[in-house]
Amino acid sequence: MTRRGVLLLGLAALAAAGGAAAVLMTGEQTRTEAVVIGQPAFPGVAPRLADAERIEIRRHDGVLVLTRADGVWGLADKGGYPVRPDRVRELFAGLAELKLIEERTGNPELFSRLGLEDVTVPGGTSQLLTVKDREGRVIAEAILGRRRIRTAGNLPEAIYLRRPGENRTYLAEGTLRADNDPMLWVEREILDIRRARIAAVTTHRAGAEPVRAIRRSADLEAVELEGVAEDFRADQAKLDDLPRALEWLTFNDVRPADTLADATALGEARFETFDGLEITVRLLGADDKRWALIAVAWSERQRPENAPAEIKPAEEAKAEAEALSRRLSPWAFQLVDWKADILLYRPEDVAAPQPRDPS
Repeated sequence: MTRRGVLLLGLAALAAAGGAAAVLMTGEQTRTEAVVIGQPAFPGVAPRLADAERIEIRRHDGVLVLTRADGVWGLADKGGYPVRPDRVRELFAGLAELKLIEERTGNPELFSRLGLEDVTVPGGTSQLLTVKDREGRVIAEAILGRRRIRTAGNLPEAIYLRRPGENRTYLAEGTLRADNDPMLWVEREILDIRRARIAAVTTHRAGAEPVRAIRRSADLEAVELEGVAEDFRADQAKLDDLPRALEWLTFNDVRPADTLADATALGEARFETFDGLEITVRLLGADDKRWALIAVAWSERQRPENAPAEIKPAEEAKAEAEALSRRLSPWAFQLVDWKADILLYRPEDVAAPQPRDPS
């Protein structure tokens, strides 16, 4: 062996001895696995997700559960109210496409910096995502931490993750949204019936006189009151609230309608459209909230001449009423407060302010 070869062997031996000494001094275990780069976070998960029946997104302060019944995903603690299918597809695509690109800290004391502390830690930001099949077998599971989004340079999104029970953490490339707010999983718009379609609105709060506002013609913007004294002066802005009440109607919470059998009746609002829809919104009080039960029917009505484009042909309006009835009748919706207020207008709520006495 040449002198150069002997020298190289000696240096290698010294390096190995030094490494072994360092391990003994620090107490660390030698790592036998290489850092994983460009490997799937959940290998082979895509076909298994077809059998998924339950999704759990757990935080320190609660858990969101989605379950699948008859092919439809819904919110488990809200009677199975349907969630947006695209959100579930997005989640599953994220699981299938997520790739580990860099191994990070293995020190549990530093996990919170990445949002990867155990979900039992009070005030933590981590989320435990678990996807299971019908028998309860785990298809995919991970603790999800902070997302990293870099708009500069068009760099891909990434997220920190850790497998439960392990101390190895990773930065993974891909988009994986696991929101545990149920309202981020649903389509919050209940109805969007435009003002141009509304022919008449009647609101009747319990214990008060009703308010009835009409538009005498589809080509007239003006809203008038019916059944009030001749000297009653209305606030036109308040009157205009009534035919707009079903525009972009959204909700803050939802529950099955049959859970409100003992609720307090607050009143109702009835809407009639120029194309035959009859929409009744009953307001009920329960758990310090106002809940709306919505019934939709259709009756034939002569189509106005020179009707605006928003007014639908009879068959189209009839089909719309049937679809809305199927979708809305099983549920009770907690409306935003200002919309609920309009649906319970009394005569005094639409009266014009009294002029001030100059004296």
